[in-house]
Amino acid sequence: MPLIKPVLELQILAAFQKMSTPGMDMATAQRELAKELANAIDAYIKSATIIVPPGQAVVGSVTSTPAPPALIS
Repeated sequence: MPLIKPVLELQILAAFQKMSTPGMDMATAQRELAKELANAIDAYIKSATIIVPPGQAVVGSVTSTPAPPALIS
């Protein structure tokens, strides 16, 4: 499946909106934001389909089923 940038944008926006909760100290908010962004980026990258031409060597892990997009809750 091709990478869909608007999905990543929505997940990043959701991560920022989640951090706007009053009463959260700055250090905790920054750690939580970093975790949410890392999860969104990880899911975005893993959702890609990589096509390798016949005869080309593939190094690393190969899966036949892409990971579903992450949901930020």
